[in-house]
Amino acid sequence: MKRGNIEWLRREKRSAVLGMALFGLLQLACVIGFAALSAIPNIPRWLLILFTVLAAVCAAVLLPALWTLRKRFQELDTAKEFVSLYKEERHMLLVNIDYIPGRELEVLGIAKGTVVQSKNFGKDFMAGMKTLVGGEITSYTEMLNEARQIAVKRMVDEAESMGADAVINVRYGSSSVMQGAAEVIAYGTAVKYR
Repeated sequence: MKRGNIEWLRREKRSAVLGMALFGLLQLACVIGFAALSAIPNIPRWLLILFTVLAAVCAAVLLPALWTLRKRFQELDTAKEFVSLYKEERHMLLVNIDYIPGRELEVLGIAKGTVVQSKNFGKDFMAGMKTLVGGEITSYTEMLNEARQIAVKRMVDEAESMGADAVINVRYGSSSVMQGAAEVIAYGTAVKYR
């Protein structure tokens, strides 16, 4: 695991917190502006309506965004667990064929790991802009790579809990759960050496 991936975790957390802080400041500014304007006599009604709508939109965006931020921090903690996988130097043989040459195997069952991952609003917006000019959308490439790594880690954890020495016939799958969020699954057959 490269040090850059750990740095990515830190940057991702900082950018998420910064985004939420900016949304919060915008909402606070709208509420203060509304309160200040309502205290001024002869203020145009359309200006009060504008500030009311802005405050409502900020609240409508901020509350779900805070929930998303909480979920994102949980995802980042999961990603940190994945980083720790390499520090622990656990070894599990993963192959994409249905046998291991020269070994007799006892099948224990299916091991799987799944993750649903998304990018923050800023990166989602920039990815949308990138589609206008074409080319690789690196933020989504990174997101899918990280999601695959987390899914594999969870598959390995499940295989280890079954007492497996290896996972054979490893496969990956991905699907779009909603706009900007992808589910990645890693699965295979957990086996024990005889």
